Amino acid sequence: MNADRRRVLTALMIAQVMAGLAHGVTYSMGALLAADMAGQAWGGAASTVTTVGAGLWAVPLARLVRHRGRRASLSTGLVLGSLGALSALGGANTGLFPLVLLGFLFLGAAVAMNLQARFAAADVAEEETRGRDISLVVWSTTVGAVAGPLLFDTTERLGESLGLASFSGAYLVCILAQWVAVAVLQVMLRPDLRPAGVGEGASESGRARLRGHPVVGSAIFAVALAHFTMIAIMSMTAVHLHGHGASMVVVGLTVSAHVGGMYALAPVWGVLADKVGTRSTILLGCALTLACAVLLVPFSGEQTVVMVALLLLGLGWSATLVGSSAMLTAAAPDGLRTAFQGRSDLTMNIAGALGGVVAGPVVSTFGMPWMAGLVIVLVAVQMSGVAVMWRDR
Repeated sequence: MNADRRRVLTALMIAQVMAGLAHGVTYSMGALLAADMAGQAWGGAASTVTTVGAGLWAVPLARLVRHRGRRASLSTGLVLGSLGALSALGGANTGLFPLVLLGFLFLGAAVAMNLQARFAAADVAEEETRGRDISLVVWSTTVGAVAGPLLFDTTERLGESLGLASFSGAYLVCILAQWVAVAVLQVMLRPDLRPAGVGEGASESGRARLRGHPVVGSAIFAVALAHFTMIAIMSMTAVHLHGHGASMVVVGLTVSAHVGGMYALAPVWGVLADKVGTRSTILLGCALTLACAVLLVPFSGEQTVVMVALLLLGLGWSATLVGSSAMLTAAAPDGLRTAFQGRSDLTMNIAGALGGVVAGPVVSTFGMPWMAGLVIVLVAVQMSGVAVMWRDR
């Protein structure tokens, strides 16, 4: 590994640890905060609005890469996210729920940064290690993202000691972690990253570009559906468990298991994508997601089974994300790569937001088994499509 590649990967991995901590400590707390302020049906609002924000910020942040480079783009996403955390904190403590929702929207910019970082790793990767380099940056989120939910009880005590509203102390930790990540990027990403061929072909419409690159379109569809299913189940898990009498410790452990699944085995999926193929990696991700949903249909009331199911959900999402990211990066021409990357993150976050919108009323009205049943149908259709594409390759 040459010095520049090592420097870039180290900077991205440290920043991802801190970004993962910021997201992990606030993600499920946001669902509990929304449910506490506006009722259980709003429990999915945190993930929905944050995911909408991630989609809305994905394209401008991708454009910023073309004009200012990766350092400016990634840092901007984190700064906007910290403003969102401040807004959510203020809204929680003044009783202004719209201000909390605005905060969730701006927190989406930090999620968009977290997702864009994997493509930054691809900028300096060798062709034969592209999947591994992407997966290392995804994996580095594990430390912070798993530690975050384990701090639920600690952040609640911190909030109480400062006289803050319930479920809002976590946003203080979020702000601190995001600014540490900004500092790391500003110091270590010098000289900056500028993807090869940026700007070429930018005059073509997005639809025309995708029509000419069906493999890119397949990769975008795969990660979008994976994100829909992940958000649909995950967004209401904390509320679901809380409603079944689970303690905050159990909720935190379940979320940590899920987040650990999202990131911990990413290097394995990266090696699999490089050695076996991206389609196989995506198909494995679908199978793991399907296993999660199958468990939740009959056993959603069992806390231990829910924890296992959420671990499988995270693993399935991770395999699909790494496989589809490597597929897109390999298939996209240099001049259109950042545009396709922005389109991918926009599409996956719109799909994730839809998952959150659907999950809130479905789970609160009918229960988690119904949501899991819908996921089974969608993933089965996706697996069939991937299998057909694989057969016709």
